[in-house]
Amino acid sequence: MKHTRILPALLVCVAFYVYPDEEAEVIRLPEAAVTENREHANQVTREEMEREGSADLWEAVRNVPGIIRSGGGGTDNESGFKVRGFDESRMPVFVDGVPLASPYWGDADYARLLTGDLEGVDIEKGYGSMLLGANTMGGAVLLRTAKPKKPLEASLTTTWDFDSIFKYGGSLNTVGIGTKQDLFYGKAVFQYRDIDHYRLSEGFIPYDQNPQGTGDRLYSDSRDTKLTLLAGWTPKERFGLNMRYGYQDADKGVSPPSVKGQVFRTDTWPVWTRHTVSLDGTYTGEGWYTKALSYFDKYDTALIQENSLLCTRTDNDDYGLGVRLEGGYDFNSWNTLKAALNFKQENHRGTADGIDKMDITENTWSGGTEYAINPWKPLTFTAGLGFDILQPASFWTITDLAQTEVRYMFSWQAGVFYAITKNHEVRFTYAKKNHVPTMGQRYEEIRQDAIPNPDLKNETAYHYEFGYRGIFAFDINTIFKPVINLDAAVYYADLVDMIAEGNVTTSTGGITKVRMNIDKVAYYGFELGFGLDLCKYFALGSTLSVNRYDVKSNTDGFHVEGNFPRTTANIYMVIKPLKSLSIIPSLEYEGPRYGHLNIINVGNPLDRYALFSLKVSADITEYCTLSFSGDNLLDTGYALDDPYLPLGGRSYTFSVTGKY
Repeated sequence: MKHTRILPALLVCVAFYVYPDEEAEVIRLPEAAVTENREHANQVTREEMEREGSADLWEAVRNVPGIIRSGGGGTDNESGFKVRGFDESRMPVFVDGVPLASPYWGDADYARLLTGDLEGVDIEKGYGSMLLGANTMGGAVLLRTAKPKKPLEASLTTTWDFDSIFKYGGSLNTVGIGTKQDLFYGKAVFQYRDIDHYRLSEGFIPYDQNPQGTGDRLYSDSRDTKLTLLAGWTPKERFGLNMRYGYQDADKGVSPPSVKGQVFRTDTWPVWTRHTVSLDGTYTGEGWYTKALSYFDKYDTALIQENSLLCTRTDNDDYGLGVRLEGGYDFNSWNTLKAALNFKQENHRGTADGIDKMDITENTWSGGTEYAINPWKPLTFTAGLGFDILQPASFWTITDLAQTEVRYMFSWQAGVFYAITKNHEVRFTYAKKNHVPTMGQRYEEIRQDAIPNPDLKNETAYHYEFGYRGIFAFDINTIFKPVINLDAAVYYADLVDMIAEGNVTTSTGGITKVRMNIDKVAYYGFELGFGLDLCKYFALGSTLSVNRYDVKSNTDGFHVEGNFPRTTANIYMVIKPLKSLSIIPSLEYEGPRYGHLNIINVGNPLDRYALFSLKVSADITEYCTLSFSGDNLLDTGYALDDPYLPLGGRSYTFSVTGKY
């Protein structure tokens, strides 16, 4: 994607700064491909994750413009986010090009994705790579694993968390070791997180007939283990072969009750594991390249849902495997073509209380091309085309449901990028993207009150964006060399045939849930990023998102989820009184939103909130860094889903990092 980073990596606690001058060339990457070592408004760097103490993906993306977080250990003990209104089922997560398999629901619990092994995170919004494959209707979340850069490197980070009364709240340990040689490289990273509990704000007032009282949040403990192994063979400068293995295991604990009354449901996850293996190779020629990727991703979960009336256990046994072939050719310095072919097979086996319910396998074929032409130095045109074919392979359900037919989809996009000067650029992009309803949306029959609907239509989104990015550099004197980064975007997206859920009355007078395609929902808003690097002693960064949506057509009894704050913002400073010392205050704001349980009751939105935090980091030696932070220092009480699921109050973190 063509952007420039608004919150530059130089704002983190590093001991050196780089200042672009007024003659700096604009970074021009209009082909919408993700490239390493490039910073833009929708990217989270390794330095940023360390500065903010982001342990997982859910925490890492919180200050990216357009991100709307949900969950936080709420319903189902899961944490997710939306990007400009599009949730994870419409914005898949890729790790080094591998889509994380969750075929049944198409979602992911982002709090489980620990970030200690990542180089960075890129978020594409609507207009993005056409080479990734199917179902990137809202965009994509791209995670890049860090490769070793030195002949020998090792790191150890230990973090301890304490609540507002200095009681132990949890810990995170990350150990990594790697080597980069002329012909090969290898790296191993092990992460373990133990969350004992978190404590609620002292201002929290318990709700009548809800078991959550003051003090510690009920059932707020969890455990996460992650192992990442990398190996690469680089016999020639132009050729490389890479292999990655990833293992995750989580004990998500028990979900806290999220309702008012004597009867409430809790969710327990006795199983949550993932194994991922991938192999990829790249060869680069004179003006051309070719890539190949193959992968296998195994994802197993078990969920126990219990209330005073019944207890059910659902086991999901899923996998995804696939191949991607990609190539590109530079016809000349101003004419480039890229193309990719993807094959993906997904399988879901589901049981309920030990009884087999379904076994479904589906194949997806996808192709995409990207073309960029730069006929005049300031002006670049891009175009992209793609197709997707959903092909059912095998199908069995205990109730002999009807099977989804073969589906054909086409997508396209275009962009115009104009460099007003070397450091200022405007852009306009358009993209039409598609999304096939997930297996769960089409076939769910485990719940007694849900009617399967294999004939759900595909969703289609039309994205429009007008944006500006600019760099203002000033060389006042030897101390003050201010650099200002601006990135602004106005966006509008029409989501047609959106899938909604509603209650209908059966012929016997009962109430059941049905999913169907309502007509249209419009998402629109404004995003602004600002970065100021004043001198080597002071830097500042901020983002602002204004979010809106309109349901243009609806069906009685159905609704579109309104968990959508109208305004989000953050601002932080990096103050360096000494070369080895960084003081980083930050403020995060979110306006009112209608949480998961307040969709219909629009007169009762969740409260707005502001969180103030402060971090102090000191480089004790070249190889050792100590940091201390206070999070939510004002002890603000807030929630992201509904008022019965409050998040943590004031807490403290102490961290020791050793790197070689």
